[in-house]
Amino acid sequence: MGFLSSFQARKAAPTLLRLAAQTAAVLLFSLNAIAQNNGPPQCLRQPQGLPDIPPPGLSKIGNQLFWLLKSRPAARLHVSGLKDDPAQMDDLLTELYTDSGFAPHWVTEAGPTDRSKITPLLAALAKAGEDGLSPARYPAADIAALISTAKTAKELARLDLLLTLALTAYVSDMRKGQAARTSFDPALLAAVRGSGGDVPQAVRRGLQAADLQNFLDMQPPQHKAYRALKQQLAQYRRILAAGGWPQIPDGKKIEIGMADSRLNLLARRLLATGDLPETEAAKSFLRHEGELAKALKRFQLRHNLEPDGIVGKMTLAALNIPAQEQVSRIMLNLERWRWLPHQLAGRRILVNIAGFTLTVMLDTEEELSMPVIVGETHTKTPVFSQSMSYIEINPYWTVPNSIAQKEIVPKMKKDPSYLSRQRIRIFAGWGNNAPEIPPSAINWHTIGSGITKYRLRQDSGPGNALGSVKFVFPNRSSIYMHDTPGRSLFRQTRRSFSHGCIRVSRPFDLALHLLQNDGQNISQERLQKAVASKKQQVFVLKKTVPVHLLYLTALAAEDGTSHFYEDIYGNDAQLAAAIHPSSGIDGLCFPLPD
Repeated sequence: MGFLSSFQARKAAPTLLRLAAQTAAVLLFSLNAIAQNNGPPQCLRQPQGLPDIPPPGLSKIGNQLFWLLKSRPAARLHVSGLKDDPAQMDDLLTELYTDSGFAPHWVTEAGPTDRSKITPLLAALAKAGEDGLSPARYPAADIAALISTAKTAKELARLDLLLTLALTAYVSDMRKGQAARTSFDPALLAAVRGSGGDVPQAVRRGLQAADLQNFLDMQPPQHKAYRALKQQLAQYRRILAAGGWPQIPDGKKIEIGMADSRLNLLARRLLATGDLPETEAAKSFLRHEGELAKALKRFQLRHNLEPDGIVGKMTLAALNIPAQEQVSRIMLNLERWRWLPHQLAGRRILVNIAGFTLTVMLDTEEELSMPVIVGETHTKTPVFSQSMSYIEINPYWTVPNSIAQKEIVPKMKKDPSYLSRQRIRIFAGWGNNAPEIPPSAINWHTIGSGITKYRLRQDSGPGNALGSVKFVFPNRSSIYMHDTPGRSLFRQTRRSFSHGCIRVSRPFDLALHLLQNDGQNISQERLQKAVASKKQQVFVLKKTVPVHLLYLTALAAEDGTSHFYEDIYGNDAQLAAAIHPSSGIDGLCFPLPD
């Protein structure tokens, strides 16, 4: 089965009702059990900050809230969000109610009479699926049932707690994402997670908000890229609800001008996603030419394929990716956007690792874009955000220990002149004053991992691995962007060839753009002279530029079209499993919204 291929197209309402009913049964059963228990179960960690018995003077609802909190409802119901730990969610609930003196936040002794806050929250929970979240995660069905039936202090306390729990989970999911970070490699997928601010403080603001609707509206990412991808999710769900698109059988390559019995299937496939205009819908295609060939080229561009108009092996595979898989992929990428700062403004650099592209943005406008080369599958470029602080002209290249051990040592065993031909010098240690030593001072046949004691440095100039320009945004992974002498690789559509750093196709354009917009007195001529001098020179940026290394396998372009990229590192499957760790990848089902 394909990635998330068991997700079946079916109507939204029955799916949600079934899931809500299952969730409701579990939640109400658990809360009834909690309410009947005068002490917390021994198997769960005791709540922080709660005494053994309720403080004197509590209202009837306050007394019931105390015992519900004592019984760790989030842990019992497996509701997480704060560092993927239900116990921390329970601690936050305890804090929120302790701060209010166990006064309810949503109801009064007369019941849920003020709907001005409850109604917007229920509406937000019902629409969570539009953002790629799972509505079944929130106890909306239980809340709706209790609103119409809750009369006793016990029932009103349950309702109030469920509302607070739902608000907390929703805010956490929107600000931090749903994925359980313990379920995947943080070096590759979640190094940027944590940009959503202080969730507990945000929940407090929500509880105190005079206009809860406005507060809820501000929880998802507010930038254009997220909103555009959300629109693509709605569009692909409509395609899915209409039956998706046909599968095109295997066969010989279909080149431009050829006749083939599969051409009308190809036309239907391209019509489904808007690559072929509706004006062509009634036509029968006997040859692969004209509007059909143009439509296929549009499809290929959207899928990072060579836009040659030929139905070859890779293009056929992309055409036959099921609609439900593309829906799921869009949802995963909405999750990735939730890991980033929700307000993306000012000048910033975005590198899409999966799309092999660098883009410079100023607020909502694209200023510059260019192809890049990223890490191979065994030397992956990590995902993280940092700020660029300086640009180096004619940089040295300090050889990483991994390359020295795995590549330099074997090459020196075969060719003792390799280092001198590559203008790589050896220093006796990593200190600034370490003396230079000749290659002959090292026994290359026995040195092995001992080479890491030495510093290997390639001088600037022709053939330097970093080319003539290096862009530095200090980080713990020692990742940077740089020029490269290997220009031919930029002509490839799949550009994962580096050891992890990012090779830039137009380094001088990027350097000049950043420096001139930094208020520095530099022209193209001066930059060229600096390079021609062959001397190392550093330009410190007056204002640092945020750099976001992203891994996006689906995004919406400026013109509103959807673009999909190969999951080169296999991260989509890992992320899908982390969002629903109890489900196998092929058994994962994202419910449709109402």
